[in-house]
Amino acid sequence: MLIYLQFLAAFVMLVILTRWLTRKTDPSFGTGRIVLALAAKVLMGCLYGYVFLKYYNGDDTWVFNADSMNEMRKLLDRPVHFFEDINLFRQISEYGLVQGLKEFRSKLELAMIIKPLAIFNLFSKGNYYINIIAFSAITFWGHFWLYQLIRQKLPESRNWVYLVIFLYPPVLFWLSGIRTDGILFFFFSLLLYQFNNWLATGKRSGLYLTILAFTGMLFIRVSTGFLLLPGLFAWWLVIRKKRPVRNTFITVHALFLLFFFTTALLKGHFNLPGMVVNKQQEFLVLKGKTRLALEPLNGNPVSFIKVFPQAVANTTIFPFPWEAKGGLQYITVIQNYFLICLFLVVLIRRYPGRRFLAGEPLFTVLLFFSVCVYLSIGYTIPFPGAIVRYKVIPEISLLLLLLFAAGGKELSNYKYFNVYKNTEK
Repeated sequence: MLIYLQFLAAFVMLVILTRWLTRKTDPSFGTGRIVLALAAKVLMGCLYGYVFLKYYNGDDTWVFNADSMNEMRKLLDRPVHFFEDINLFRQISEYGLVQGLKEFRSKLELAMIIKPLAIFNLFSKGNYYINIIAFSAITFWGHFWLYQLIRQKLPESRNWVYLVIFLYPPVLFWLSGIRTDGILFFFFSLLLYQFNNWLATGKRSGLYLTILAFTGMLFIRVSTGFLLLPGLFAWWLVIRKKRPVRNTFITVHALFLLFFFTTALLKGHFNLPGMVVNKQQEFLVLKGKTRLALEPLNGNPVSFIKVFPQAVANTTIFPFPWEAKGGLQYITVIQNYFLICLFLVVLIRRYPGRRFLAGEPLFTVLLFFSVCVYLSIGYTIPFPGAIVRYKVIPEISLLLLLLFAAGGKELSNYKYFNVYKNTEK
């Protein structure tokens, strides 16, 4: 009974804190919306932990939770040494500059999850399901900032945006467990939100927070951060230099692709195709229950062209429904084919949502970023279980784009539904 009371108390405190913090940003985002969004996120986080404990021996998510207990004991017994493992100067002195930076990045990535939980363990005593509430207090903001940003661009469709960002079950599932994906989404949304504020207002605080968020993305997943850079640069050109959206984004990404393959002439960490090859080899040597076909890359542009069909198919089509093994792969099938169906609706209806999307650089950023991340995952990862988790952020972006491209003006708040409309004056 005590556990249930702790869980309820933690959730109530989460709702109160979140409501207090959101009131300044969006007063219309009322208590009803907060309770619904947080309840869905916490429940999905609990389901995530239960599934991986029962069917996958805990996986990394339970390892992180156990590590947070070790950190709590360090905090109590040796508080001076609580941050010793993320001492940059110590890592460089022990491993050298390059390897030291790698070690620091790896340890800081884990610390972003484990350190906050270690403090919360003073209350939860390491209970995974109560810790989900503390973790949700952080990762909720990834959903909130993306919602605020899209709502600014599509104010007449804010309820549909709320539905997709906060309540779409497959994406919510992967972003609610104690994993780095939720933290990555936190930084991703913060970056877009603050970059948009900086472009609109010119305030330095927006630029500083953008740099902070981008640095956070690099610490968690370097490739995802760098794949967002061309879109951000094109967005800046469109807003600040008044360049046309379509031509600017195509040109910038074409130049980025040219730069990517040109670095093959360099050595070591400056050889970007070589880094992709190395990442693919790291995954290819791993063992897994289900492996998709993926030809090895060699760094030559021809090999990337040859593997291109596999990269696309592995992230958008496979596994086929009759090939799925286990519940998580069925989730993958549902996600894939729901997006495919939305894409077909866009084609059949001849893109009725162009009024919503065309000409707005933010949506073009999301489109190019999503395609680039999908391809990078397809080129390097042959396991469906890893693919579905790695592509969750571009997937929610594509889901929003395809939904409004297919629905157009029909997706308005008052056409079908308007939840909590009393809060939206």
